[in-house]
Amino acid sequence: MATSKSTPLPARGASSPRAGGLGRILRPLLALLVLLIVAAASAGATWFITQRMQPQGAAPVQLGVGQGQPGQPGQAGQGPQATPATFVAPPAGPIAVPAPIFVPLEPFTVTLQNPDTERIMHVGLTLRVSDEQTRTRLEKYMPEVRSRILMVLSSQSPIGVQTQQGKTDMANAIKQAVNRPFSPLPDGQYVTDVLFTAFVVQ
Repeated sequence: MATSKSTPLPARGASSPRAGGLGRILRPLLALLVLLIVAAASAGATWFITQRMQPQGAAPVQLGVGQGQPGQPGQAGQGPQATPATFVAPPAGPIAVPAPIFVPLEPFTVTLQNPDTERIMHVGLTLRVSDEQTRTRLEKYMPEVRSRILMVLSSQSPIGVQTQQGKTDMANAIKQAVNRPFSPLPDGQYVTDVLFTAFVVQ
């Protein structure tokens, strides 16, 4: 009588060799996928926070180029009171220079006297002023301006006015006389130069 051997059945909890190999491949892939998701979420959160914390309309970062603290040319400012260094671009075109302001005067004729001789001096003058306010004020007070200039001219010596130094001294004296305040104004004028347009001594 022949006996047959029965094939033992695998246990319920045991997995087949194919299932075990597939599990070993899936586990690292899942771990790598989770790691990538966490890294992407971290980068996104960092970008979002930095964008929210940055003030709107903030000036861009400037390099340490330009002028530093006063008294230290070529060095960027240091310390808590230092002003930030900024780059100043050169002007695109030539800078416009303001036009000069001249106040022409009627010519003066005075008698120059000294113990030895008597001469007649004929002088044409133009005053150069610094601003329109001075020009307007001189035109308004023109009788007093002419009186002050006549007093200076008549006090000159016939010999002194014919030298270069004598003319320079006379121009400075006229400028000082005209720049004195007119009563009742508290401040003076700003005549910067006295120009001779005619000069004759006879």
